[in-house]
Amino acid sequence: MSIPVPNLDDRSFADLVAGARERIQQIAPDWTDLSVHDPGITILEAFAYLTDTLMYRLNRVPEKLYAVYLNLLGTSLYPPSTAETVLEFTRSSAGSSTDSQDIRIPRGTQVSCPPGVPGAPQPVFTTTTASVLAAGQSSVQVPAADVTLYDAVPIGVGTGRPGQSFVIPNAPIVSGAGLSIAIEVPAGTQLSSGEAVLVDGKPFRFCREVEAFADAGPDEAPVRIDRSAGVAMFAWWDEESVARTAVVPGPGAEVRAWYRGGGGLRGNVGAGQLTVMRTPIPGLKVSNQEPATGGRDGESLENALRRAPQDFQARDRAVTVRDYEVLAMRHGGVARARAFTRRDIWAFARPGEVEVVLVPFVPGAPASEDAGAGSNSGPANPGSPAAAPVPVRAAELNAQARESVRLEVEQYLRRRSTVGAEPVVRWGLYKQVLVDARIVVRPDEDAEAVKSRIVGRLAEGISPLSSSSSNYGSGFGKPLRVSNLYRAMEEAEPGVQYVDRVRLEVDKVPDTDALALVQAEGQDNTWFVARDSTLFRTTNAGDGWEACAEFGPGTASEAVRSIAPFRSPAPGRFGAGGFGPSGFGPGQHPGMVAVSTVTPTGSRIYVSEDLGESWRRAAELGFVVADLCWVDRQGVPVLLLAGEHGLYELPMGEGAIPVQNVVDASQPDRGFYAVDALVDVRGRTGVVVAAEASAGIWLSPDAGAAGSFHQIKSAGEDIRCMTIQYDGGASYVWLGRSVPEGTGTGCLRLKIDELARTQFDPALMASWEQFNAGWTGGSCWGVHVMGNAAYAATQSGGVLRLRLGQASAQWSVPDVNCNLPLRDRTRFEPVRAVSGVVRDDGTQLVLAAGPKGIYRSTDNAVSWASCTRRMVDDVVTLPNTWLFCSGDHRIEVVHGNG
Repeated sequence: MSIPVPNLDDRSFADLVAGARERIQQIAPDWTDLSVHDPGITILEAFAYLTDTLMYRLNRVPEKLYAVYLNLLGTSLYPPSTAETVLEFTRSSAGSSTDSQDIRIPRGTQVSCPPGVPGAPQPVFTTTTASVLAAGQSSVQVPAADVTLYDAVPIGVGTGRPGQSFVIPNAPIVSGAGLSIAIEVPAGTQLSSGEAVLVDGKPFRFCREVEAFADAGPDEAPVRIDRSAGVAMFAWWDEESVARTAVVPGPGAEVRAWYRGGGGLRGNVGAGQLTVMRTPIPGLKVSNQEPATGGRDGESLENALRRAPQDFQARDRAVTVRDYEVLAMRHGGVARARAFTRRDIWAFARPGEVEVVLVPFVPGAPASEDAGAGSNSGPANPGSPAAAPVPVRAAELNAQARESVRLEVEQYLRRRSTVGAEPVVRWGLYKQVLVDARIVVRPDEDAEAVKSRIVGRLAEGISPLSSSSSNYGSGFGKPLRVSNLYRAMEEAEPGVQYVDRVRLEVDKVPDTDALALVQAEGQDNTWFVARDSTLFRTTNAGDGWEACAEFGPGTASEAVRSIAPFRSPAPGRFGAGGFGPSGFGPGQHPGMVAVSTVTPTGSRIYVSEDLGESWRRAAELGFVVADLCWVDRQGVPVLLLAGEHGLYELPMGEGAIPVQNVVDASQPDRGFYAVDALVDVRGRTGVVVAAEASAGIWLSPDAGAAGSFHQIKSAGEDIRCMTIQYDGGASYVWLGRSVPEGTGTGCLRLKIDELARTQFDPALMASWEQFNAGWTGGSCWGVHVMGNAAYAATQSGGVLRLRLGQASAQWSVPDVNCNLPLRDRTRFEPVRAVSGVVRDDGTQLVLAAGPKGIYRSTDNAVSWASCTRRMVDDVVTLPNTWLFCSGDHRIEVVHGNG
């Protein structure tokens, strides 16, 4: 409970006048006319007005004291942030004599926009590094920011006393890099390399900027800087009782500053706007191919006063998740932050990890209730107060999410986290939806005005920038329900008679050409699937799918071919490599996922270590990689690549490159369709590969090492898919046959007990168990075994089911009315992949991917239902760390009958 603030004098103007009249009646009974037209009463009211004004000022003293106390606690205004972009300098005329000359672009080159509104300030961008347009080059890119550079500016002379402070001119100073304070040291002083700079022939030692002087080490030169006020403060100590430990400017020592001024919202200009060279460089012209982002005005005093209580509670230590959120919000480039205990969400998380999800500040967008510096909650168009909020798209948010801001926040939190805590900071991920509705209003209602207001409410409610708990579409991981939307469309509009139709349309859904469906083992209810260049993930067993990666954005020439999450060994089977660097059990690397894509020149390999939240390109090859598989070697994950030119391995080390593992010495470049790995009961890893051109199957009992492969199935059958089944102490290798036409010949499997004792002889090659009874549907494109059943994805027979453990097992053919999509009256659409899991209650959940999206069955593949609907009439789900953002809402408003 807050402490009540006393009102020093709560009398109003009316109370003062009434009190004066009572006093007149007591001391001047002859004064009988006390009406307002009496001259004496007029004078009395004038003095009452002046007294009321004095009391108003008196009651404002606590507000001043509040600001003074905050200053004593070290609270300061957040400085402005600067917009940044990359300028492209090109030669002004091709084929001129300057083409054979180097053109130097010095640091500090200034560029601006064409003249705009007279008198309005124009942003001036300055190059922050020097560059050279080499002879023969047509263009060069140089980073720039909306700042003015100040180098080695004298700000004062030291006295050697404690508590020195110096005013830095041209405040405020923008946040981020570029600020340094240096003090003059006597000539000949021994300093570390890079610790000093020479200015006008004098050596200057750089100071270390600290949040508190207690953070400084011995013999350091700490300095605290208030960027908004432009004040540099040096350490204080008690001269009488404490010996000086910190370095401060000595008597007569000069103090200089290097910093950047400017910044603000005005620097967020669009692409192609920076074309005016304020610093002339002959032979060059300039433009910006990308918009400038990151500019934000400094914090207002009102916002700082509202923020101070939260700031004081967290201070400079992050203990609770709310502490992490408050500290992250101190950065001007962050509009919203949310912290999670990572272990509660992800199975791959290490103990002590705290995931902090940031939402970037977007200029002109409505700010969250927790917004920090320069919050802008006004209308989208300042000239029109009634203008509806404009939806914030995922592309706009991603454009403002700068890596430099993320790193600064992460470093800031690391310095303030407790022992054993590890902050993991990343930018938010978004799922874009739009509302499709038809609304009927009264005949005398303005339909366009109603539509504008409803669209504005939807844009404000379905927004990642709104942190209000009452908003239906702004919470992290909070599902968006159609029933929640009626409040914005009907209850808030008196002129609405009824809402005729409401649906939600999800922007990106794997509802066509779905392939490579695979389960992320270890993370409950999680699967991956691909459509063209987009990778989707579900974390709720298919209730909702999110586009977690897009490879080769903006081009249609890159498509996902294979997805491989790291598959942990079966219970009781562990690799021989011991515990890995992640600290998990032997042979376990949860969170590792690899993707291969096909490009016009070959394939690219992408790897994620956080189950698809972020990705990096690991390799690029000049041939198509058809399949991927992980193995563990000595606790280090190694990725195996099966492709047109052989089997390769890619270690997960810094700078690693793919290396070929020769499978068949007689044909080293033999291509492969599929690769998979198994771990036997002794913990030994085996690798199985299926060769192209019906050339047979090979097995390595030594984790796929070069020269360790043995042929276990002779040539003659086209094998395109395989999977591994564990049953007690035995391991089974399943293969699916592909045929050019006809009903097909089903699947087969091979039992492996212990790899070390396996005899690679004709008897092993003849021990394959055939499963072709009842098979129909042509080629087999995928096999998945779980519990006591095997499921097969077929070309035209849908998903077939095989009950294992029977004397004469036979494939069950689905009914044409099972709801799987049909090609014609008797044939199903091709099923490209099948997967599933045995749930806690013993039932089996099966997922199937194909040209019409993903279908789900919960009754042993008897009936199916689509789980990749684009148009939704009930609820759209969301992962715990994701947010919704609005698309272009389609609202139809029509007039009803009178």
